[in-house]
Amino acid sequence: MRRDRASYLFPLLLMLALAAASLWLERAVQAPEHDQSGKLRHDPDFIAEDFGITKMGLNGKPEYSISAARMQHYPDDQSTDIVEPRLVQRHEDAPPVVIRADRGQLSNNGEVASFFGNVVVVREASRERAELRMQTEYLQIVPDSDLARTDKPVVITEDGSRLAGVGMEFNNKTRQFTLLSQVRGRFDARK
Repeated sequence: MRRDRASYLFPLLLMLALAAASLWLERAVQAPEHDQSGKLRHDPDFIAEDFGITKMGLNGKPEYSISAARMQHYPDDQSTDIVEPRLVQRHEDAPPVVIRADRGQLSNNGEVASFFGNVVVVREASRERAELRMQTEYLQIVPDSDLARTDKPVVITEDGSRLAGVGMEFNNKTRQFTLLSQVRGRFDARK
């Protein structure tokens, strides 16, 4: 009788061991579970409507300000998307520079601002110089260094003069810009 019981238990134990091994194998080859905390998802943690931020200089005067119709901050990469951004850079000895675009993005540390779609940069007119206007589809700004650059086509107009090219670097401190390729221009010699 003992032998009969053992012959019935052996297949049952074998099946139980195979089931346990199958379960272990299934768990071993499955992908790790996804983090459900939301830290790895690209969901905004805060949204602001009609906002504005101003950076003050050591002298207590505004250096630059940025405003937009909407802003969304993402905690996974600390980036910020902005809709209809407007950046104004101010200098004591020069007229303000105003940048507008359809949308923009601020880097995780706020040191780089990128503008996309219908980007228009305007250096307001002064007594000595006419308004300067630049148009492109993409522009990267490093506000603390007063640098701007693009690898897209750009058109620059001032009074009756017009320059066009592909790619540009602009130093706002020295007021010098460089067009990188395919440069074409027309200058109004009357001035």
